[in-house]
Amino acid sequence: MSGKRGSFFLKWFVAFLLVIIIAGVGGYFVLQGYSQKKVKEFTEKYSGVVEISFDHALVNPLNQHILVWNVKLDFVVGGSCSADFVVVKRFDDKHAIPHYFEGDVKGINVPVDFLNLGTLSRDFSKMGYKDLRFDLSADYLYEDEAKRMYVRKLDFEGSDTCKLNIGFDLSDVKLDSPGLSGLIGVKVLDGGVVLHDNSLISRMIEFSAFSAKMTAEAYLEGILENLQLKMQESRSAGNGYAEDFYGELMEFIANPDNIQVKVAPTDPVPLLYLFMGNSFEELLSLYGVTAEAKASPLN
Repeated sequence: MSGKRGSFFLKWFVAFLLVIIIAGVGGYFVLQGYSQKKVKEFTEKYSGVVEISFDHALVNPLNQHILVWNVKLDFVVGGSCSADFVVVKRFDDKHAIPHYFEGDVKGINVPVDFLNLGTLSRDFSKMGYKDLRFDLSADYLYEDEAKRMYVRKLDFEGSDTCKLNIGFDLSDVKLDSPGLSGLIGVKVLDGGVVLHDNSLISRMIEFSAFSAKMTAEAYLEGILENLQLKMQESRSAGNGYAEDFYGELMEFIANPDNIQVKVAPTDPVPLLYLFMGNSFEELLSLYGVTAEAKASPLN
């Protein structure tokens, strides 16, 4: 019973992180299209997919940053979101897929409804969210000759959800070959994720407990028991990476605050290993994944 509860929670948690990452990548591709010459040209270019409106835009003559205020996106397939302020600090407009980009979006607001979040909207509503408000930042560089991709940061910050900082380096990247074929040969060099909880984890546990008709305390105990079992199984299998990871995850789940996850394989590891049927524990070992849960320093 506890194993099912733990697995349900972990799947839900991983699904949420994937949504955030996808939102960040999607936000990047929206941002990179802004040009110094005509912001309006960008909005018209994607009019078949999304209607983009804004109050006003300005190019800073000192640093050439593009500033846009009160952006509204209405998607043709349904759904909408808005942002208070967008700044594009630098971008590559010479390639179909830009080789570098840096920018920030402040005050993003995504209404929690079916058109925006699908069936997840019901879950978020029950966790007390009417709107998801957060900021996004992205900064990356692609070196064509070396085929290296440096994602310096992909940051998500929600005052009532979580703060997520992501960075990683990839080699043998064929940026101009999108799709699955572009992933062939790509290798992971290193990376990291830092997660700071701003009530999301507690809400998820309470929601999951309510769905299972249990108290939050009993549900949390089941999660920790399941993680304890996985840690022991990893120890028996001689997988030190998985054993240590589950131990740190237990500490984080028991007292949600900060957890830092690092990816540091001994040698570059193919990205496609993620999709080749390896177990989660095997992936932790293949990619040299370590974790550290720790409380925020007191002010």
